[in-house]
Amino acid sequence: MWLTLLMAGALFFAGLKMSFFFSGTEFGFYRVSFLRLSIDAHAGDRIARRLLWFLQHPEWFVSTALVGNNIANYVLTIALGLLTGVFITTSSAWVEVASTLLFTPVIFLFGELMPKSLYLRAPMLLLRRGLRWFQLCYWILLPVTWPLVGITHLLEKLSKARPHELDLVLGRHRLIHVLNKGHEHGLLTAGQGQLLHGLLHDASRPALEVMIPVARVLGMEEDAERSALLAFAKDYGLTHIPLRRRGADNAWFASIRVIDLELSSRPVNALMRPMPRLGKDATRLTALLALRDTAHSIGVICEGDRVLGLVSERALVEHFMNPTGSRKAARVPRPVPAST
Repeated sequence: MWLTLLMAGALFFAGLKMSFFFSGTEFGFYRVSFLRLSIDAHAGDRIARRLLWFLQHPEWFVSTALVGNNIANYVLTIALGLLTGVFITTSSAWVEVASTLLFTPVIFLFGELMPKSLYLRAPMLLLRRGLRWFQLCYWILLPVTWPLVGITHLLEKLSKARPHELDLVLGRHRLIHVLNKGHEHGLLTAGQGQLLHGLLHDASRPALEVMIPVARVLGMEEDAERSALLAFAKDYGLTHIPLRRRGADNAWFASIRVIDLELSSRPVNALMRPMPRLGKDATRLTALLALRDTAHSIGVICEGDRVLGLVSERALVEHFMNPTGSRKAARVPRPVPAST
């Protein structure tokens, strides 16, 4: 009797500990910061690298946690059966139901609710501490989890689902969660959050949508005098003046900064800066990055050798700051002559 009681107690605590570990680990897996793990892994953290591998292959992690939870439930069931047999000799269905109802609150509290609450508060810390044990269980349970993962991959092939698309969506939601948390804790201002929101939603939209057509570009010819350029910039409030080839209405190729005209004594042609050329398929984000990389405020959108229009860094940033699509149509100045 005592031996059976000790065995039942040992099995009960072992099953409860297994349920605590696998339930908490599975919950912490969904709460851990992918961004933080990526940074730590690239910095050389070995534990972060192992956790990052599981995050990149979630089917292996989830299958191991599910099989471990099922084993924990079987162990708890055996323990409850032995305990019931020690204290109650009569065999009745009501006895089994009553014993299950008696121990269910204890199992739920210490095997499900408490670990989830702890892993909710410190997922990274607890996952790091338990990773060695989880990896051991991963290798031990591999003969059981291998068929489960194989079935998962087979279903993905039959449904023509592409895992990398799922990873992109998952990363997007995690990034949005990180940004929201940053805003809640005061790490991001409202303007920064709005800009990042615009980048997430409008980055892949074509730059053609914010392009200034060639017929509406405010600019001058390349051989304009310094005084004419300064007067032109003053009349229209420009900080950069687009320039085109002489005698060609659409041949926009360079720009010149008004501040350089004001402060520098160098010849006008020495102050000209060729504008970066972008394809008509360029997205808003690639256009903005191209302008930033070349330190230009204006770029040329082309289709082959034909100039379609100009795109400015300021216009791109304004659209990223207000991606809701509720912008009022901007007032476009009337076309002006090439020279004054």
